[in-house]
Amino acid sequence: MKKIPLYLIFIFQGFFVSAQYNMEFSNPEAEAVFFGNYNPDNYLPSVVINHPDSILFGVVNDVSKDSLYHYLEHIDSYYNRNSGSDTVSETNGIGAVRRWIHKKLVEVSGQNENRLLVTYLTFDANICGQYVHRDVIGILPGLDTSNKEILVIEGHYDTRCEGVCDTSCYSPGMEDNGSGTVLVMELARIMSKYAFNHTILFTLTTGEDQGLYGAKALAWHLWQNDLEVKAVLNNDMIGGVICGNTSSPPSCPYMNHVDSTHVRIFSKSSWDDSSAVSPHKQLARYIQMNQVERINPLLATPMNINIIISEDRVGRSGDHIPFRERGYTAIRFCSQNEHGNGSGTPPDRQHTTNDILGVDTTVPPDGIIDSFYVDMGYLRRNSIMNGVNLGLLAISPPTPSPAYMPIPHGVEIQIQGADTVYKHYRVGVRSKGSGTLNFDSILTFQNTTSLIIDYLPEDKECYFSVANVNNGVESLFSSEYTTMIVGTNEIRQLSEQISLYQNQPNPVTSSTEFVILSQRDQIGNNTCITINDLMGRVVQRLNLTLSKGKNKIRFQNNSGLQGVYTYSLLIDNQVIKTRKIVFLQ
Repeated sequence: MKKIPLYLIFIFQGFFVSAQYNMEFSNPEAEAVFFGNYNPDNYLPSVVINHPDSILFGVVNDVSKDSLYHYLEHIDSYYNRNSGSDTVSETNGIGAVRRWIHKKLVEVSGQNENRLLVTYLTFDANICGQYVHRDVIGILPGLDTSNKEILVIEGHYDTRCEGVCDTSCYSPGMEDNGSGTVLVMELARIMSKYAFNHTILFTLTTGEDQGLYGAKALAWHLWQNDLEVKAVLNNDMIGGVICGNTSSPPSCPYMNHVDSTHVRIFSKSSWDDSSAVSPHKQLARYIQMNQVERINPLLATPMNINIIISEDRVGRSGDHIPFRERGYTAIRFCSQNEHGNGSGTPPDRQHTTNDILGVDTTVPPDGIIDSFYVDMGYLRRNSIMNGVNLGLLAISPPTPSPAYMPIPHGVEIQIQGADTVYKHYRVGVRSKGSGTLNFDSILTFQNTTSLIIDYLPEDKECYFSVANVNNGVESLFSSEYTTMIVGTNEIRQLSEQISLYQNQPNPVTSSTEFVILSQRDQIGNNTCITINDLMGRVVQRLNLTLSKGKNKIRFQNNSGLQGVYTYSLLIDNQVIKTRKIVFLQ
């Protein structure tokens, strides 16, 4: 059979998609902002709130378990949310729920000076006998139209039972994907009061359960119009904590195992999924960095991120994939434990009438759910994870384009062009064969544009990438550079010789103690601990001399420091280790 030329495939595909989708916005003002045709001054709030600390503490404090619960409870009342279900009824079907979501986003906008522009994105597709479908989008205009990169946070609001097109069954879909739906709605409620440089699309898609239709339509519309996207955060099954019998790998260990402290991030690796070199994995590492450094110190129950090598579970798919296929950086947040493999096989709840919020175990029943399948605390923490990272990405500087040069025992990185203005950079380092997809370490450099790392062990393949830092916020990390570490002398990695422990007590009221364990006496000529604010500025410096063994340094907070800071161990002006410290009033 004769092969069709690649360019003709793209032409045919473009014609098919265009004819299929027939895109239309219901709100002309939202459409103008979508295309970047607007005056940002028209969307300035009365009080501009965009400091990174305000975003961090605001999201952490404002995400509400009660709000998430009431959203879920209301969505459950629409009985069937199949994409092919009733569009006319006010109490049942896909039409009723999307009108309610639209109404709630309009209410959010009214509470925030009408800055959130709410619209339907209508597209044509034959899904279970329905031919016209609508994504619901709240568009928060960015204030910097010189950088037109859009941020997309999404979750699909449609659901299904065992039958793909069963439009009469009870399909509560509380885990899949009521949890992702209410996460996006809650973040729209909270984040509409802030002012961001980048435009954010709070997106609720439809048609996911029949073939990712709503996400495909939006991704195509962005791509067809040459619009830039900074990142896509897809949330699908993000509130369940209980393992099912048929959960799709890589997943949970056994049925009814409970995990409310881990979350999986799926994303595309290299072209064949054999390594972890991709912008999607870099986005996942960025999110993990912020979770460890910024968010976890503020949570009573810290969250752990598992970066997964595959783009999705075995044999499964999600709304992040159409965006990646159009060349956009996209990831999927998914619960660590999943109750099923999508086949609707009992006793698993996924894609069945039993995907409910929870059960009443009281004897006799009192009508109140007391055992939850969707855990509100877990869903809240995942909402915080999304919101903080979304907010930081929306005010972050551009990703740098550094130059790399191998040197003995490491690499020299030269910052170039417009990136030299920042004078503050972070370098993610990871080694092949370390058993993790995470950064092994993240080094900080200030007041220099020549970043030298020359203490890594020999005969190890390492990956390096750089983030600009502005106002205490990192950009996304650059594409990874890989090299085999070579050298002429045996040099042990400093981070293997020194351990910087978490200060105790933490949080700090009046004084605290830093502990450093060194494998030998003084390393380097100048050693100190610096305490830094979240913009990287040094507020305290403690000079010290290391001795082999355990070194204890007492710090008295005589300067009245308050809030979240970092502290770093520096040797000869090189940051070796960094940890978080919190000062209470």
